[in-house]
Order: sequence, then structure tokens, then C-alpha cells
Amino acid sequence: MNNFSRVFTKNINQAVQFASEKFGTAEDITDLPKEYKLLELRVDALRTIHEDLLRVTRIHTNPSYDYPVQLQETVKELSRSVGDQLKILTSSPADRIAETRAAETLPPQPKTYHHALARTSAQGANLLGNGDPLGAALIKYAAVQERIGEHRIKMDSEITQKFVHPFNTTLNNNIQIAMRARRNVNSTRLALDAAKRRQKTAQGERSEALRLEVEQTEDQFVAAVEEATTKMKSVLETPEALRNLSDLVSAQLAFYEEAYKTLADLAPEIDEMQVTQEALYRNSRND
Repeated sequence: MNNFSRVFTKNINQAVQFASEKFGTAEDITDLPKEYKLLELRVDALRTIHEDLLRVTRIHTNPSYDYPVQLQETVKELSRSVGDQLKILTSSPADRIAETRAAETLPPQPKTYHHALARTSAQGANLLGNGDPLGAALIKYAAVQERIGEHRIKMDSEITQKFVHPFNTTLNNNIQIAMRARRNVNSTRLALDAAKRRQKTAQGERSEALRLEVEQTEDQFVAAVEEATTKMKSVLETPEALRNLSDLVSAQLAFYEEAYKTLADLAPEIDEMQVTQEALYRNSRND
């Protein structure tokens, strides 16, 4: 029997064994070690965790994930940074035209929630003028939101590099290697049980040949179980996932700390401006 015929016959025997197990007619199905089955459950859980967390954190590969979809900014608006827009407040008409033309040749500004807030606030400040209390507050708010937006882009980059990419590598490499080893166990187990089933009905020389086949297949099955056990333990025991999670937390912490500090510096200024405006308003009502 040539190699092709051997492989074809083996596949047919495995298919018959699989079908008989599926329909509940198979007898004496070789059981897997308890430790092995527990490892399978843990690897399945680990794979699910990787898939689910990646499904969520992949948004960090696209900086526009929180950009308001209903916001229709023009190319001109996207070409101006907050600094460019605020300079217009103090520019002459001729300078404004020159600055607008120069800004249109620059790459578009980031499309994030914070950058959108910054640009919208700066546009509002332009409309009101820096002599207006709200306009003056919007100038400060725009600058703060732009800084927060830059920190958020930095966080996205770090999460992508230190969490999304390595987590994806673990899922597609290490975990897949363990899954392939498990499939090999299932294949050799089907081959072993198929050989045992055929040995029961064989006679004479055929029976002896099948006895040797059963022994050989059993050795292959044991080796496959040992290899898969090693692969599964390796992927479960590596500290890589915890290291990646630690990097994710660190990136988020750095962003929220910077956002907090930036807003904490701004809040008293806005409060003071609001209190002053309230006092002026009350005085004007009393006059």
C-alpha cells in the first residue's frame, strides 16, 4: 500500500469512528487524562479572554474611535490647530487670509473627541472675541482639551504597541500552537479507537497486523497527549498576559493623571471667571 492509499484509508477510518461517536454507536472510546481535560478548559478560557479583550481594545488602533459622528467639520476647520485658530483673534484681516491659506496646506488635525471639543471651543472664542467672558473661557478650555487630546493619542499608541499587538500575537501564535496540538490528540485518538474497533472483528493474520497497528497508534496517541499537555501548560504559565495587562493599566493611568492635572489647573480659573461674571451681572441688575 503506497503512502496516498495509507493516508486515505486512515482518514476514512477516522471519519467512520467520528460518525459512530457522533451518533452514539461507538464503543470503548479512549478517555483522556483528567489533567489534560482541565488544561483544555483553561486554554479555552484563555483564548476567549484574548478574543474578547482584543475585540474591545482594538479601537485604540483607530484614533477617531470617539470622534462625534454627527460632527461635520470642513477641511478648512480640520487643517487648523487650536493655536492657529486663537492667533486669528489678534490678527489683522490680511494676516488672517495668509494664515488661513497656510493652514490649508498642513496635514489635517487629529479627529478625536478632545480635539473636536478644542476646535469647536476655539471657533466659539473667535465668534465672541477675546473680550467676551465666555470667549475668554473658551480660549482656555480649547487649549486644555487639545493637550488632553494629545495625551489620549499617546495612550492609544502605547496601548496598541504594548497590549493589542502582543495580545494578538499570543492569540495567533502561542494559543494556536496549543490548539493545533489538541487537534492532533483528537486525530490520533480517533485513529486509535478506529484501529481497536477493526481489531475486534479481524481474524488470522489480519488480527495480528491490527494488533501491531493498535500498539503503534497507542504510542502516537500517548506522545500527542504529552506534547499537547506541554504546549497548553506553556501558554497558561507564561506571564506575558499579565505583563500586557500591566502595560494597559499603566497607559490608562498616565492618560487619566494628565487629564486630571490639566483640568484641575483649569477649573479654578473658570470658576473665578464665572464668579466675576455673576457679580457683574448682579450689579448690572441692581443699577
